[in-house]
Amino acid sequence: MKKHKILFTAALAVTAAALSCTAFAQEKTVNLQIGSSRMSIDGEVSELDSPPVIADGRTLVPIRAIVEALDGQVDWDNETKTATLTNSAGTEVKLTVNSKTASCNGEEAQLDTAPVIINERTMLPIRFVAESFGYNTDWNAEDKSITISGGEESPAPEKETFDLSGYSHDHYATDKDGNEYITYYKDDASFFDGYLEVKDKNGNTTAVYKRTDLSGAIYKNAAGEEIMIAYSDEVQGLIIVKDDVEKKAPYNDDLYPADEDGNVYTFFNDDEKLQVTDKNGKLVGEYTATGELCYPLTDENGKTACEVVARGGGYEDGFITPDKKYIGFEENYTLSYMGSDGKIYNFKYNYLIVTDDNYKKIEDLKEDSDSIASIFTAKDGTEYVAEGDFAEKYTLKSGSKTITLTCDPEEEHNKVLFAQPEYGSDDDVYYDGDDGRVYVSKDNIFTVYGKDGKEEDVMTMSRYEEKYKSSKGKTYTYSYSYIDDTSCIDTGSEVVELSEIMG
Repeated sequence: MKKHKILFTAALAVTAAALSCTAFAQEKTVNLQIGSSRMSIDGEVSELDSPPVIADGRTLVPIRAIVEALDGQVDWDNETKTATLTNSAGTEVKLTVNSKTASCNGEEAQLDTAPVIINERTMLPIRFVAESFGYNTDWNAEDKSITISGGEESPAPEKETFDLSGYSHDHYATDKDGNEYITYYKDDASFFDGYLEVKDKNGNTTAVYKRTDLSGAIYKNAAGEEIMIAYSDEVQGLIIVKDDVEKKAPYNDDLYPADEDGNVYTFFNDDEKLQVTDKNGKLVGEYTATGELCYPLTDENGKTACEVVARGGGYEDGFITPDKKYIGFEENYTLSYMGSDGKIYNFKYNYLIVTDDNYKKIEDLKEDSDSIASIFTAKDGTEYVAEGDFAEKYTLKSGSKTITLTCDPEEEHNKVLFAQPEYGSDDDVYYDGDDGRVYVSKDNIFTVYGKDGKEEDVMTMSRYEEKYKSSKGKTYTYSYSYIDDTSCIDTGSEVVELSEIMG
């Protein structure tokens, strides 16, 4: 997979909020099944007065029987239609019928699905309630069963203390409320060995988050159901989150990720498409990447937040707080240039955003990935447009002339034609030209040799070009010169010189 991780759905965000208020819980195993009134508690079967149901893709269960099965009690306020759930560990959870706002020990959390009353019974979202009391929930899609387990009597983990000494830091972004986001990093360390600090508009630190070692992406099927895919070194495979259930999918013997239920995850079209097949090879799901990429973060209390990149596949990015609030950084550009026409040309991911000098957007254009090209200039001044994959095959085009270069990974020409020690290097890449010559690439330069091994030409990369297209059909060409380190935009009607103002 490409570099990805999680745009947290409410499933993960609510789970984080719930877990943060958990203290102790009695060890239990509870089994239920959608549509069945039978419930098993540590192997003993009892009857429910109303079976579990699925509403809006979330499992709802009858309030009193489940809470009491988890050694809790329920207080009901009929006037406000609010249920207060408590257990012996001192955890207090409040939920209100038809409201997606809940609380755990006074800390607010947002639910995907609100509690409802069905057949005069109050039905609650099972995962939020169970995990608030310190239990895990597992969903079995085959028989539509739910298992609630865990809750060993151990204290909540102690607060972690972050030490930022020895880290460099940079301004990362500012949101619309004036909060500043600062990244902490080490030059010789992994991207994931770092922190994110949040300061309010007065410069006061409001939160510090540590990066995790995960990055992932969101996929969606035709029905709008989402699945989160993240690669994990620890798992040696993927972590899959669907319908509030997290599964590990290590690579199997065929080098495909497979979860504990035998489902196999196969990616197509450069990770844009995902197919899920069951243990019998039957197709059970088809998904498309949404373009939402994310990096999870945890604070000193273990609460989870999320750094969002390319939200919705566009150039906007932002931050998701532990209570699932999304904060956008649409105007936080990667590179900004002042144009000779007085406009500012801003680059972010694969977008070019044109603004006025107050950063008010005038137009945005998306990169045309098929038009990216490097231009090489020969000794006689002839320019060649290079296209293709440098690891396999290149084409060099100049007018109607085309030279096709095929990579020679075994470097046979180095062994035969260039047997002399001064020829050849581990840094060189050798290509066989269909014009009978040999092209040796190093440091953005093609040195051209004839069949006799003598140097005939030198082609030096002189500039880089890429095209951007707007939804209105406009095409802008961005060009960077390696000769004099300058860049410009050809708008079709004029050439705008660019001066870097942010990078």
